[in-house]
Amino acid sequence: MDALLEQAVQGMKKNGFEVVEVRTAAEACDYLLAHIDAEKSVGVGGSVSVRYTGVLPALAQKGCKVYTSWGAKPEDVPMIRENSRRADVYLSSANAVTRTGKLVLVDGTGNRVGAICDGPEEVYFVISHSKVVDGGINTAVARIKKTACPQNTRRLGIDTPCARTGNCGGDKCENSICRLTLVVDRVPRNRHMTVIFVEEALGY
Repeated sequence: MDALLEQAVQGMKKNGFEVVEVRTAAEACDYLLAHIDAEKSVGVGGSVSVRYTGVLPALAQKGCKVYTSWGAKPEDVPMIRENSRRADVYLSSANAVTRTGKLVLVDGTGNRVGAICDGPEEVYFVISHSKVVDGGINTAVARIKKTACPQNTRRLGIDTPCARTGNCGGDKCENSICRLTLVVDRVPRNRHMTVIFVEEALGY
């Protein structure tokens, strides 16, 4: 592990996160399956990283009640998001990690932000090494605008300047998915947050 990644890991630990280092998405899946009991309900943010691990169907097969909007009918999504926020466990990713171990997320609807701020006591973040930036919050947000947002808007079929050109439209973007920005400086009181830090490139 290079110096930047090691600094980020130590920063996350200092900020109260439990950090579990794995090589692959499959190993991340195995870890989650081993640590989430079958009777638990599991909420899920709209995370490509989490979905890629394959853990969601595996948890459902284990017996967990999994609340995810992937493939859901539009009219069911609001209730799914509410149930996710009230679940026993929440799974998410982050869009970027600063050099000092702060997690940065950008949301369009606020479901992830809400669940992470005031949701399940147990939160697992599946985060790839590729999301660590050599800088602070501004550098993290710049990475999100340049790398994550264009790919997410294309995936969602949303017509934005970043989807068309790769460049952020800023305040002129009416269809922006960048409406709330959360910086997790430290783990909130009375919560337990684990970062599964994955060497394999995942998500955006």
